Amino acid sequence: MHPSSTYLRRAAVGYLIAGLGFLAFGFPFWFLNAIDTSPKGQFTPPFFFVVDDPVAALANNWIQLVSAIGLAAGAYSLWQAGDPTGFGKKQSLLFVPMAGGISYILATWVILPFAPLGAFLNGLGMILVGIASLKANVWTGWKRYVPLSVGLFPFVFMFPFVILTGARPAAMIGFWGVAWIALGLAAWQRAQESSTVQLV
Repeated sequence: MHPSSTYLRRAAVGYLIAGLGFLAFGFPFWFLNAIDTSPKGQFTPPFFFVVDDPVAALANNWIQLVSAIGLAAGAYSLWQAGDPTGFGKKQSLLFVPMAGGISYILATWVILPFAPLGAFLNGLGMILVGIASLKANVWTGWKRYVPLSVGLFPFVFMFPFVILTGARPAAMIGFWGVAWIALGLAAWQRAQESSTVQLV
C-alpha cells in the first residue's frame, strides 16, 4: 500500500470518528429535548474558564474528547499525505485545523477560550484548505468541494446564532458532524483511488 493511501485512510477514520462524535453531541438536543447548561467551573484571569472537576469533565465529555482527537489526527494525516492541497507551502495550511483539533482537546478542561477557538480554527482552517483544494485539483469531483463546505458550515450556521443570541447553538453544532463525515468519506475514496493508481 502506498504511504499516501495509508495516511488518507487514517484521515478518513479520524474524520468519521469526529463526525459521529458531533452527531452524538447533537442527538439529545434533537430528540430528547435536552437543554444546554453551563458547566460548573470558574473564571481565571485573564479569560480562562476552567472546569471544577477535571475527572468528571472527562467522564461526561469523553465523546467530545475522542471527536477532537479525531479532528487533530485527521488534519495531521492529510498533512502527511499532501492532500487535498498538494505538497509545499499550501500543505502548511493544515496546521490551522490541527491547532483547532488541539484546542478542542484542551476545551475538555479549559472551556474558554479553547472551545470557541477550536470551532473558529477548524472552520477557518478548512476554508483555507478548501480554497487550496480547489486550486490544486488534487481531489476531483465532489470531493474537492467538501473541505470548503466543512469550513463554511460554522460561519454560516453556527457563529451567526452565537452573535444573535449570545449562546452556543448546541443542536446546530451537532449537524456539523454530517460535514465531517462527508470529509471522511472523501478521504477514504481518495485513498481507494490512490491505491488503484499505484497498482496500475
